[in-house]
Amino acid sequence: MSETNGVMMQYFHWYCPDDGSLWNQLAESAEELAKVGVTSVWLPPAYKGTGGGSDVGYGVYDLFDLGEFDQKGSVRTKYGTKEEYLRAIKAAQKAGIRVYADVVFNHKLGADAQEEAEATPFHPENRNETIGEYQKIKAWTHFTFPGRQGKYSTMEWHWWHFDAIDYNVYNESEDAIYLLKGKDFDNNVDLEKGNFDYLMGCDLDMDHPEVCAELKYWGEWYVDTTGVDGFRFDAVKHVAADFFREWLDHVSDYAKRDLFAVGEYWSYDVEALHSFIETTKGRVTLFDAPLHYNFHVASQSGNDYDMRQIFDNTLVQQQPALAVTLVDNHDSQPLQSLESVVEPWFKPLAYALILRQPGAGSDRPDPHRRVGL
Repeated sequence: MSETNGVMMQYFHWYCPDDGSLWNQLAESAEELAKVGVTSVWLPPAYKGTGGGSDVGYGVYDLFDLGEFDQKGSVRTKYGTKEEYLRAIKAAQKAGIRVYADVVFNHKLGADAQEEAEATPFHPENRNETIGEYQKIKAWTHFTFPGRQGKYSTMEWHWWHFDAIDYNVYNESEDAIYLLKGKDFDNNVDLEKGNFDYLMGCDLDMDHPEVCAELKYWGEWYVDTTGVDGFRFDAVKHVAADFFREWLDHVSDYAKRDLFAVGEYWSYDVEALHSFIETTKGRVTLFDAPLHYNFHVASQSGNDYDMRQIFDNTLVQQQPALAVTLVDNHDSQPLQSLESVVEPWFKPLAYALILRQPGAGSDRPDPHRRVGL
């Protein structure tokens, strides 16, 4: 299946109400979205986060809890229950809209118990610089998922399934990234801060065979359970890039169908995006963050901006077949860490530009341009 002029809609933002209504809203509006030209929707993380019914989804706690179990103070997620999620997917697909699930593999948060381990503290702003001795620490690293009681997966997560953490019960005031015993920061990640493997929470060890096996099994379970058409990978610059190609090939082979994938590599350095694409052998498209930044600057500059340079140093200019263009997204919204708002007056121009500029060409299994917020 090929859609050379597809429009992907991000069907959420940071400040959606936490009333559990989003899945039902999508089910009710799917046909209308299709009529106005939406060909795919990117849905937020559907699994239970550490914040329970108010978690946007990126504080991922239990990948197997899609709003089914009483965990973290809630059965439903911020967006609704598992049954409502599955019904929304079917409604969208019936209307001819492809559905992409948001996948967070970088970290886990909200552990159920503390564990002792040994680790070396590193400087938060330079992960190549130690700031203390190898020492005993205590941290929230044991995930037992008591509300699920082993349904779908019996794996419990322990400290040895993670590379690093940023919190030590024995020294709560220390600002450090603790590299756990026998671990290394991943290669093939962004080089910001020396090595940007660690982002938050309990950082998954992609070299651990139990971790890799569990994530692949979860992918099989997820496509069987939901029937989604593809994935949006969160925070790919913090995870060993080759893992995404390995995981996507495995799940596609299992599903016996091509699954579309787009990664969030939030960097304005287009060379960093090229490096990820080379490592993944073009298997995963990327959002064109440099183009978004050009839109942001143009909208702030007004008449002083030279529109002839709007596509300079962008992915869609240099590798259009692997670029998914966007205007804004949840991370660029006000008060977010990557705040880079495209002013409202400029958005119609930005949308016109991404709808005309070739991107994600027809050689892809499901090429899409994305319209942002």
